[in-house]
Amino acid sequence: MVKQDKALVLGGTLPHATLVKKLKERGYYTILVDYTENPPAALVADEHVKESTLDKEKVLELAKRYEVKLVISTCIDQANVTACFVAEKLDLPKPYDYSTSLAVTDKIQMKRIMVENNIPTSKFYEWTSEDAGQSQELKFPVIVKPADSNSSKGVKMAANPEERDRYLKEALVFSRSGKVIVEEFISGKEIGIDCYVQDGKATLLMVKERRKIPSDDGSVQQIFGCTWPNETSNRNHEKYRQLVENISRAFGLDNTPLMVQAIVKDDELQVIEFAPRIGGGESFRIIHRCTGFDFVDAAIASFLGEKVSMEHSYPNTYFADNFIYTTGGDFGSITGYEELIEEGTVLYLDAYKAIGTEISPELSSNNRVGIFAVTAETPDLLKEKIHKTLKHLKVLDIHGNDMLNRNIYKSGFA
Repeated sequence: MVKQDKALVLGGTLPHATLVKKLKERGYYTILVDYTENPPAALVADEHVKESTLDKEKVLELAKRYEVKLVISTCIDQANVTACFVAEKLDLPKPYDYSTSLAVTDKIQMKRIMVENNIPTSKFYEWTSEDAGQSQELKFPVIVKPADSNSSKGVKMAANPEERDRYLKEALVFSRSGKVIVEEFISGKEIGIDCYVQDGKATLLMVKERRKIPSDDGSVQQIFGCTWPNETSNRNHEKYRQLVENISRAFGLDNTPLMVQAIVKDDELQVIEFAPRIGGGESFRIIHRCTGFDFVDAAIASFLGEKVSMEHSYPNTYFADNFIYTTGGDFGSITGYEELIEEGTVLYLDAYKAIGTEISPELSSNNRVGIFAVTAETPDLLKEKIHKTLKHLKVLDIHGNDMLNRNIYKSGFA
């Protein structure tokens, strides 16, 4: 009997369910590490170990115990840090070294390096609890966020010094390093650039527009979802490509996926942040459907040091993914969409949470219970399909009560 190579997969997200399947196609025995009871990827993994992916020493211990050949995470920032840490300790393949993984997940380090390398980004300063009562002069509004958290937790926009000081303390709770970053808010359209860098050259796959959730005070920094492609992507293709290559050179990144979050106004770009990984939502699936490029397989190749075929096409239609938020409660099921899929209004819908999972009412990416995708020939028809779906959709708690957060979709959803 041929002995199977083993892979440790860090994080049980829905994209990692596809990652597990791809690894199994390559012949790996897969062990999923995720502290939750029933993460989506656990359904397809060979084993599920309930441990935190943030506990580097525990993951190192697991890697040694199972004698794995690969430790991998393709769409979770802090899990990527753990993967690089363990890979460096055990001389396993990795897309970049551990020190680089720290630089690209600590938002303060990231901003400093961008400024040093003339990559356009907003003014900022670092804050810790020891700096209480001290601040630097930035124009309001400002964005306050933890230096190193997942799921956009603790990210708020402050309109004045009083709000800033309150949000600083809130952000500090979510920061493992005890550091917070404050940066000037930049108005404009928020876009996401998905690409792959190979041999120093960036290939742009798609540019999406991130649709922000409006709030009365502007403090909410979450999105409804994204629309592909963004209207600026064709005319600014070369400008975006050059920006990505500048980032990759500044941070020593090569042969890796790279996603850039930026603000565009009058065709000028300001980088918010970036990550050398694939998107944690539907990006990999929509990009594959639109362009034929298999982002998950490319991410595996990045870890293994394999060359990636950059053949792809450009979309001739529009796509939108739409996150499903709730008012909080114990998740039961999502209903009301089955006929919409049959008639072609909805492309697909996926639940992110297992039955009985307690969901906080907080608007964070970690509290999204699912997602649905639509496609259409025009942006207007795309919006019609989204609104029709939300009209019929229900999210039921375990008692049968509708917990869909309809208010946020009524307040400017487009």
